[in-house]
Amino acid sequence: MNMNMAHIHIIVNHIPIIGTPFVALTFLIALIFRNVFLQKLSLWFLVLAALATAVAYLTGDGAAHIVESLNHASPDLIHDHESMARISLIIMFVTGIVAVFGILFYTRKPVLPRYLQIIVMAILVINTGVLIYVGYLGGLINHPEIRSFLDASQHLALFLQ
Repeated sequence: MNMNMAHIHIIVNHIPIIGTPFVALTFLIALIFRNVFLQKLSLWFLVLAALATAVAYLTGDGAAHIVESLNHASPDLIHDHESMARISLIIMFVTGIVAVFGILFYTRKPVLPRYLQIIVMAILVINTGVLIYVGYLGGLINHPEIRSFLDASQHLALFLQ
């Protein structure tokens, strides 16, 4: 079986899109029950999600070229997906830095400081929303069954309001 950039992109992009909401839920449960182990484990999962986001972004151009060659993908949809993917990459880069900071400085501490808990939870909420939207825009490219009467630029304008 030959894999191309589109295959890799489709496989890898689901890790942050599904993983980040899962980590957000796990981290929230860890906060509620004051489970420090689960909080610290969530930081490791965030690093993995950030790395997967980078791989998904880096394979995106190759996937776009393949999809564009099929002549049924809207250049506007691809552009909007790329734009939001860039935003999600930046946010996940910050997330990865915060997670690595937490791992390096608080692994041997008995608890994560409150400020770090708040920052991580806030970043997770933002990431979850942005990544779900990036996935939605990606789905619009190749899944006509989820397209509505709005075009991609209208979707983006509604999201940014």
